[in-house]
This record gives sequence, C-alpha cells and structure tokens, in this order.
Amino acid sequence: MIRPLHSGLALLGFALLAAGGSVAEEPRTHAEAFDAIDAKEIEADIRQLAAPGMEGRDAPSEGFRKAGKLLAARLAELGFEPAADAESVLGSAGEADAEDEHRLFHRPYSRELWKAVPTGCALVFELPGEDARSFSFGEDFTPLLDCNGDAAGHPIFAGFGIDSSKNRYDDFGKLDVEDAIVVLLEGEPRHKRKFDGLDDFVKEANIWEKLGALEKMGDGPAGVLVVRRSPQGADPALPNVIDFRHTHASFAGYREPVQTGKRRAPVAQRRPPVLEITPECASELFGVDITRLAGRIDQSGKPVRIKSKGAHRESRVRMRSKTEFGRVRVDNIVGILRGSDPELADEYILIGAHYDHIGVAPNGFVGQGADDNASGCSALLQIAKALSIAPPRRSVIVCFFGSEEDGLLGSQAIAEKLPVDRDAIKAMLNLDMVGRGETKEVAVLGIKQNPSLEKVLRRARKLDKTGVSKIVMRKGEELFARSDQHSFHQIGIPVLFFFEGLPISRNVDYHTWRDVPERVDIKKVRNTARLAYNTAWLLATDDDTPPPPAR
Repeated sequence: MIRPLHSGLALLGFALLAAGGSVAEEPRTHAEAFDAIDAKEIEADIRQLAAPGMEGRDAPSEGFRKAGKLLAARLAELGFEPAADAESVLGSAGEADAEDEHRLFHRPYSRELWKAVPTGCALVFELPGEDARSFSFGEDFTPLLDCNGDAAGHPIFAGFGIDSSKNRYDDFGKLDVEDAIVVLLEGEPRHKRKFDGLDDFVKEANIWEKLGALEKMGDGPAGVLVVRRSPQGADPALPNVIDFRHTHASFAGYREPVQTGKRRAPVAQRRPPVLEITPECASELFGVDITRLAGRIDQSGKPVRIKSKGAHRESRVRMRSKTEFGRVRVDNIVGILRGSDPELADEYILIGAHYDHIGVAPNGFVGQGADDNASGCSALLQIAKALSIAPPRRSVIVCFFGSEEDGLLGSQAIAEKLPVDRDAIKAMLNLDMVGRGETKEVAVLGIKQNPSLEKVLRRARKLDKTGVSKIVMRKGEELFARSDQHSFHQIGIPVLFFFEGLPISRNVDYHTWRDVPERVDIKKVRNTARLAYNTAWLLATDDDTPPPPAR
C-alpha cells in the first residue's frame, strides 16, 4: 500500500529500537540516506497534493491551506524544527493558530486580492408557513468576487446556464428570468461526447460568459446562485468545501474573460449579486437532489427542468453578496534541520519548492498542478527525509513557498525576512517542475551566475547512481527569473534551479487542466531528487562554500 502524505513517518531509528537496539548514538551514512529516496512515496505525495479535491492549491485557498498543513506535519515528523523567530513572525500575522500543533512551521505574508466580507453576505430561504432558513457563510455559500449587492426573488433553476447551438443544447429556452434568483450549475455537462468531451471545455461554461448571457435576457435576474460541484474525479467521500475563490485560473493557450486583480471581467455593467452555493443548499431550495439531477444531465447531455411543487411554488430567496479588494494572508512553510558539526551548524543551505498552483478556472476545471509543482514538493520531501537520516555538517532550511505562480511572492517574502542571518546562508537549491521530459535528463539553471557550482553538480552526479545521465546547463536563461531561486539570487546567495528539461514548450500540459499525476514520470522525479540531495549534501558538508553569484 502506498503511504499517503499525511500518514505517520517512521522517525530515525524507530525500526531498530523496536527490535531492542539503540541507534541514537549510531550515525547513519550518506549511502543509507540516499537509498531511502523512495519512488512509491513520491507517487503517493504527488497524488495527494494534486488530487482534484485540492482544487489546484491557489494561494490562498482551502486546498492550499490543507497542503501547507500536510507539509508542515511532515517536516515535524522528520525532526525539523521551526525557525527561531517563528513565534514573532506568526504573531505579526494577527490571526489565531493555537489549534494547529505545527503552526510554527507556517511563515505568513500578505498580498492584495479580492476577499469576502462575511458580515456583508447572507442567504435566506423562505417557504410559506415555515420559519425562514438562514444558510451559513463558508459552509453553505460564499460570494463570487466583485459581484456585490442585495436581491430577493423566487428561485428558478436554469441548468448549466448554457445555450450552445453547436452542441444542440439550450438551458434557457423561453425561461423568464426577470427579477428571479437564477440558480446555475457550475461549468458544463460532463458528457462523453458533447461539449468537446471530458478533456476540453466550451467558452459558454465560463461563469463570466454565463452572467453576460443572463444580463441580455430582458431586464435580467435579480440575483444569481451558482452551484459549485465537486471537481471531476474528486473523492466523493470527502466533504464539499465552499471556500471563497480569490482568483480564477487562466489556462495556457486559452483567451477567456478572467477576473484578476482589480480588472473587471468584460460583461454587462448591470451585474447582479452572485453567491456560490453547495449542492446540498440548492437541493433544499428546490426539494430535489441537485447532485443526482446534475448527473442525469451529464449522462444524457440534455437540459432538465425543475417544476416547483407544493410550498416550493411560493418559495422566496433573499441574498446579499459583498467582496472587496484588500490584504489576505498566505503562508510559506519553513523548517530547519540542525547540522551535525558544531563548528558549521550556524551555516545553512536552503532548499525550496513552491507548493501553490493556479487553482480553478471560471468554468470549474481544476489546474491540478501535478508536475507544477507537486513534483518538486515530493522531491523536496524525499530530500528532507534523506537529510534527516544522516544530517550533514551544516544546517539545512527547507522552504515550501506560496504564490510562486503570482510572481514569486512567497520566496520574496522569505528573502526579505530571512529566518537566519543572510550571511549564514551559503547556497540555495530550488526544485520546480521536475516530472516531465526525458527520464534521465535534468536541466539545471544558475551555473552561468555561479560557475563554481558546476564542479559541485558534476561531483553530485557521480557520488551515487542517481539515474541522471544528462545535465543540461547554460541554457534556458529566460526561465531563470521565473522561479523562486531568483529571489535569493537577488540578495547575493548562490543558487541552482533544478528543472525538467528545455525548452519549456516541450511540456504541452504546462498550466493546463491536463497536468495530472498520471502524466508525471515518477522515476524522473526520483532521479532529480537524488541529484539534488547529493548536491545539497556536498554543499552542506564541504569545507569550502561557493562565492557570491556573478552580477
């Protein structure tokens, strides 16, 4: 059975201690640590971090926060410690974390995004002769960004809100939406043939396109409720989370109206208030099982109408939506492993990988981010495990960065407020997208800026049988400033960037919904982890350290 990311990890010496031995005083070797880098664990970690239910780990999002907690727990299990200044950095974030036992591994920073205003949001359902039912923010509903206002009216089900002559599909027909609260299903029918099948999507599935279509229907609806479905392929046993989406993903090669930053989507000016709701909430509004109904549409590829019965004929919805642009919290995850040499333990090697990805598109498709960058995170977890088995002479800082996809914001936050003195960090290694391309090939950027590291890298490949037969160097310089090592290069720290291969255009699934675990080469991730581990080991063990980068 493949061990999941969140399961307990056997700490150093547990197996021998159970057999009656004592290993606390017996140092483990580099060879033993190298051999512990495990392909099955890599695969399990990638599958969990890039699961559909993680919804693309947009920074911030519920999936991103789950991933951060899992990574922090793993570092703690491996014997890493929080940074010495962790308490003060966490306290400055101004949010309570007392219930999280691994909270000190979280290193918060903030960024400007759309955010929900809970006190300005409400959803109430009224049936004649019954008490009004008030739904809960964050459990039953959340607002759609930049769609503010109050509305009231009778709920009308409009399927997926799609009119597509190409697919012979029309949810609207003669539907009268004026002054109604229109209820739409997120995305498009998951039909095997229509709507470009299960592996592509139509532009009409985009929520901004749907709102634009509704606003052209007479005077338009009073308000809109969007039923957020569980992502395709998500574990049905997991609870349905209705977390606010601060941004929407934009897929490579597709031009679509996307709400990002302060820019408004190109829809009509009279935008109704919009809330996103759970299927359970929608089922209560109509007295039918909305999840089952959506499944019927998936199977048939034909619209389905809901005819209100009994008291539901006179039902009424009151809703309020409010969002604003402001600062929100995002977390890096940071742990430190103390070096074995008292004379060098106050020097550090920093190793990082970003754990965020692009999130969910406005059509409901998830950018799972298996290669980008669950692959780098899984490799870094194996490196951290190997280092914990045989700690090198220098100390090691492991960082899982947030907001790389938004402009290296997480690594910049670390570089601006380092957990140790800047001069104590002797080198930085970064792993970003290491799971596609030729199995035995690895591209390493940073040699041009740090020529002395070429010799270290070549020694690392020969130190053990890494599985890497070709290291591509001094190419792809256009990518050097596009990943997290650049934040540390800018403050004068020697860096290396481990990447899957060049040019990046070879990876046709980059920043698309097709970046899924099944397409990741697990052996390649293992090979890269081995090479990066050996490189880190040499940098953390050699007497000499590399000079500052060339400018």
